[in-house]
Amino acid sequence: MPSRRTARSKRRNKKCKRSLVARIPTPFETLPEVSRNVLEKHMNELFSKGFISTILSGRPGLRSRILTIEVVMISLLNFVVANMESFLELVDRLQKGKIPGLKAVEVSPQAFYKRLGAIPHTVFLDLLRKTTQTLNISSSHERKWIKKLAPFATNIYAMDDTTLDALARKSILLKQHSKGAMETLGGRLGCVLDIVTGRFAEIIYDADSAANEKTHARPLVERLPTGALYIFDLGFFAFPFLDFLTEKGCFFISRLRNKTSFEIIETLAEKTHYRDRLIWLGKYRSDKAAHPVRLVEIKIDGKWWSYITNVLDPGMLNAPNLWTLYGYRWKIEKTFATVKRALNLAFLRVTHQNGILIQIWSTFTVYQVLQDLRLEIATARGWRDDEISWTNLMRRIAWYAEDPDKLPLRKWLVKNASKLNLQKRGQRKRRMTVLPKKVLKDCLPPPSPPDPTLITSRTARQGDQKPAKQRFPLIIGGLS
Repeated sequence: MPSRRTARSKRRNKKCKRSLVARIPTPFETLPEVSRNVLEKHMNELFSKGFISTILSGRPGLRSRILTIEVVMISLLNFVVANMESFLELVDRLQKGKIPGLKAVEVSPQAFYKRLGAIPHTVFLDLLRKTTQTLNISSSHERKWIKKLAPFATNIYAMDDTTLDALARKSILLKQHSKGAMETLGGRLGCVLDIVTGRFAEIIYDADSAANEKTHARPLVERLPTGALYIFDLGFFAFPFLDFLTEKGCFFISRLRNKTSFEIIETLAEKTHYRDRLIWLGKYRSDKAAHPVRLVEIKIDGKWWSYITNVLDPGMLNAPNLWTLYGYRWKIEKTFATVKRALNLAFLRVTHQNGILIQIWSTFTVYQVLQDLRLEIATARGWRDDEISWTNLMRRIAWYAEDPDKLPLRKWLVKNASKLNLQKRGQRKRRMTVLPKKVLKDCLPPPSPPDPTLITSRTARQGDQKPAKQRFPLIIGGLS
């Protein structure tokens, strides 16, 4: 028989375990009901009723109703910012008049869901476009240290795809599929991130969750300016796409796929930890690239890392800068994690495509504004924006809502950034940020540029160049 002390100890441990697994309330839930006005002052110029009315002014045939487009739009922006758990919570707040800037609206959850199916998603896409364009014009905050690595490029972009998470499995069509099946996923996003500003430059939505990311590459690049530098992983590695970038007047940095055949045109450098050569991609008749590229190889801890670029002059882009720039490609992966986790895009609340797109455009709109705010704080404090915690930033904004009569939100955050602990503590280094001294010694100074007489083009042999058929039409953001 166990003693009474042992039994009490077991009961106490069980109670502690229950308290650990209990849901932790978000910082917005701990605020007084009157103080739910999160980001209102910061977003007032962009998301005011006047701004939204301007976007809707060119849309004829919008009849007056209780649940107007303006009400739905402001509600959804607050849904993202306040990190609400469900649309039911949003409707409850709407009924009680707890959405900042809106009066109480008598509406049922069913009516709200129906409205999301009736309002065209392009209204919210227009809001995202206008917000992005406004920030591009008015904002002067950027990651200057990244821009200095490639001064020849008009913009520096990271390109990648991400698959959206599973839909709420409540419809009859979705229930017939097993959990995690492709049919239950929300689609796929092809994105270009401006890594100098941290904001998205272009977005493409594909309803096909199993789509190959190469099918999104050209439509993304075609809508962005020439002279830009694109950084991408092996998912976009294809001879036709690399030739397309060169012919469009753009630059690129990528890894070299293993077992890719090539011919050496000229050797620019051959050292212990560094090799730099001008090459033709593809040496067989059936598969050849049209334009030469530069192959840069760096040996770190006994392993060779191979990169290719169409910046053929090492004086324009030396090996250390190329290696550092490719490391910044991970910023788009971190941004996807932020959008899905911090802004809750991982939880798609509706099952029809129009509603999914409305949630996507609303989430990305809020992200663009918040990223601009992070850059402003980082610039003022002499930090890098990656050092600012998204979680802490959102919590401090909630604190500000308790006393909105002080300084404006931006000034308040900048002034009290250290006191508010916005800077991350104890960050774990996931990647080497500086090349070893022995490698730098081999890489600098850069070798002489290649012989201009060798930089020509040849006839490409790449099989069928017809674009792959799309199962569903692409929906293009058109942010630039």
